[in-house]
Amino acid sequence: MKNINKIFIAITVFFVIVSCDKEFIDPINISDPEVEGSVENLIKLINGVQQRYSTDRAGAIYTTVTASGLTADELRLINPGNLAEAELINGGNEISINNGILRSLWGELMLVRRESLTVFENADTAAADEAEANSLKAYALFYEALANGTLIQFFEQVPLITEQEAQFNSRAEVLADAISDLTTALGYAQSGISSSVSSSVFQSVDLENSIQALLARYNLMAGNYPAAVTAANAVNLSVQSTWSYDAAVPNPISETYGTNNVVEAKNDEFGLPDTLLPDPTDGRLDFYVTIANDPSTNEDAFFSVGFFDDNLDDIPVYLPGEMLLIEAEALARQDQVPQAITVLNEVLTKTAAGDAFGLGANLPEYSGAATQEAVLEEIYRNRRIELFMSGMSLEDSRRFNRPGPNDANAERNRNFYPYPDTERDNNPNTPADPSI
Repeated sequence: MKNINKIFIAITVFFVIVSCDKEFIDPINISDPEVEGSVENLIKLINGVQQRYSTDRAGAIYTTVTASGLTADELRLINPGNLAEAELINGGNEISINNGILRSLWGELMLVRRESLTVFENADTAAADEAEANSLKAYALFYEALANGTLIQFFEQVPLITEQEAQFNSRAEVLADAISDLTTALGYAQSGISSSVSSSVFQSVDLENSIQALLARYNLMAGNYPAAVTAANAVNLSVQSTWSYDAAVPNPISETYGTNNVVEAKNDEFGLPDTLLPDPTDGRLDFYVTIANDPSTNEDAFFSVGFFDDNLDDIPVYLPGEMLLIEAEALARQDQVPQAITVLNEVLTKTAAGDAFGLGANLPEYSGAATQEAVLEEIYRNRRIELFMSGMSLEDSRRFNRPGPNDANAERNRNFYPYPDTERDNNPNTPADPSI
């Protein structure tokens, strides 16, 4: 059982909102007695956690895509009056501890984690039977792991326990905890999700495939390469798992970027250096970016399309191409270079018709040097293109040891972010901020 001492005093107003034909509770506007004994309300809270993560300008989709995109040179700033975004594109020591995007990224993910634990801790007492309880736990552990795994991509350390003056945990500890939670969640999910739960949760997220995808992602980040390959191979690449939106709860990137007054795609180079620019015939260029008139300059400029062209566009939880590239990278890092090239070629030759989301490079097979260094460089190039605006670019830039903020020809302007003042002011154990 998860151990948590709750210090967040919840507001006692009870909000139930309807979106995509499902009801959800706003996690910031509940009190525990209203959900503890009710499976129905625990399910609504699961839906609320999903909405908290994936929607609104404060949610993790907006903050991770925007922060990593500005830090790793994917995005351009249209209006420097957006102060939080301006700090991120300037980088270095110009990013303040009261940066609004980082405050939201940290705070909203902590809330996702807290309320996931509320579901987990109350599942046994609320559920009618073990299958129903385990189904609730599977969703709770998935979202807890997602929150922790996302936080550790942007901050050097993260506290795993929610309590007064919590100690912070290392990157290795946080990733290990996320992997453990996902492994437990997978066991619950593979036992079968109770229909009493599955009928009422948002069903755009394919739980079992998404758990395997996060296991692949976090095992790769942790350096557990055989486990990353196993999990990536277990994902059904023909299945779509997405964050879904409707008129009441729109796609947060499209809604915000679409005002032409915040940030947008910088160009069609995906933050890559001149030595790794995309092939001009790569089918993913037109999928992700387009040229149109920019009202702020009255000149042609690049704009993001793909999963961000319309307020109703779904955003993938993971991409099939990410799973292939995880497998290719994990094989290459184990010196299994020929096998890595074979998997890499699946990404390079993939057509739009052969991808669950219509995302295909449609390129020839890899013809470069069959060395670990060269193949990893090609994998990095394809991750930056395939996973454009997925929130993974900062993590990838660090992991592949690309030039950082203190290096010549830097490709990112920070390594990790400073801890928000909202955490530091309330927890004296908050570590010193990284220099950059």
